Amino acid sequence: MKRLCIQWPRLGPYHLARLKATHRYVEPKGVEVVALETAGRDATYAWREERGALLFRREQVFPGDAYDAISPATMFAGVTASLDRVQPDAVAINSYSTPDAQACLAWCRRRCRVAVVMTDSKADDAPRVAWREHLKALLVRQFDAALLAGTPHRAYFEQLGFPADDIFLGCDVVDNDFFRAGAEKVRQQPAAIRDLPGLAQGDPFFLASNRFVPRKNVGGLLRAYAAYRQVAAAPWPLVLLGDGPERAGLEAMIAEKKIEGVTLAGFRQIEELPAYYGLAGAFVHPALQDQWGLVVNEAMAAGLPLLVSARAGCAEDLVEEGVNGFRFDPEDTAQLADLMQRSTASETDRAAMGRRSQEIVSAWSPDRFARSLWQAVQAGRARADRPFDPRARVMLWVLRHAARTVKSFHAIKT
Repeated sequence: MKRLCIQWPRLGPYHLARLKATHRYVEPKGVEVVALETAGRDATYAWREERGALLFRREQVFPGDAYDAISPATMFAGVTASLDRVQPDAVAINSYSTPDAQACLAWCRRRCRVAVVMTDSKADDAPRVAWREHLKALLVRQFDAALLAGTPHRAYFEQLGFPADDIFLGCDVVDNDFFRAGAEKVRQQPAAIRDLPGLAQGDPFFLASNRFVPRKNVGGLLRAYAAYRQVAAAPWPLVLLGDGPERAGLEAMIAEKKIEGVTLAGFRQIEELPAYYGLAGAFVHPALQDQWGLVVNEAMAAGLPLLVSARAGCAEDLVEEGVNGFRFDPEDTAQLADLMQRSTASETDRAAMGRRSQEIVSAWSPDRFARSLWQAVQAGRARADRPFDPRARVMLWVLRHAARTVKSFHAIKT
């Protein structure tokens, strides 16, 4: 094993932290890490493009293009050509539903190289149809090993017939040290960041961080917050990080319902996030559907107590009920309002809950990603020389030619 390729549609801060950890882990083994980035931009995330020097090799397939604007056939061909140049011994592949992922899988199967799928898909992400699940099971079983997010994701892959011994956990992690250290610094020197939107006040506040799209349920959070303010003697403010197509509607809701205490702070780049986590009193994640919820990892690393939707993929693994936070039904406004009231009560030991959050998330770090990925690669080597199932080969051909956009077969609306 000389070269490990890790593929994502686009590199953001999360991916860079995982790549750095993997490089540190495998370099002493004589293995080179190559980051295969499909495109330099995308329509979903407003991350600033990282142009600085990196410890690992970075291959951009379409550096000047937006991911969503590339045709499926062009993407498939471009990724295949890049893999031909890189010639990795193993490829860790982001998901299985997009043309770049499918190109990686087909390349590995034809050349008997290790194919590891990285995904946080779980059974309740979307309505499941039996015939589609049957085809999906055929496709995912072409991978040699799986690096999944957590417990519900393992259960789903086992349901699809993937071998349990070839499943490893820890693909959805953040740079815990960055958020912990940044939050601690801000708590010691809060005056330095009071100019940021929503941080002028000195009181604790509820913090949420989401893209403003329907499935993130920011409107539901606002309704619960309005109900909380009706009963709280000294209500905390609410700071919302993020942006998206629902922003105008959320602003209209705030104005129409006269919801006081809300700040829409906009999308913030990663270096500004510890300021918000460091001064918040509790973190709320209200999603109706979320495959994991990396913002929860960030809040935990910063030492915050949590209120997390039971439908978030991270809830089962990261939230200990009543210990570091609470889970709630995202459609139950009264329940969330009650938990907000409970979180602000004087008898609630938020400091102890925050410490427990840090303890729990310490087991979900970039180092875990690196170790689990390496274990997956080693497990996959025993299966990599399997023949390419002709049914799967035909299915990939059909998917490539039937797709109208790169997300034609992606079940989750981003």
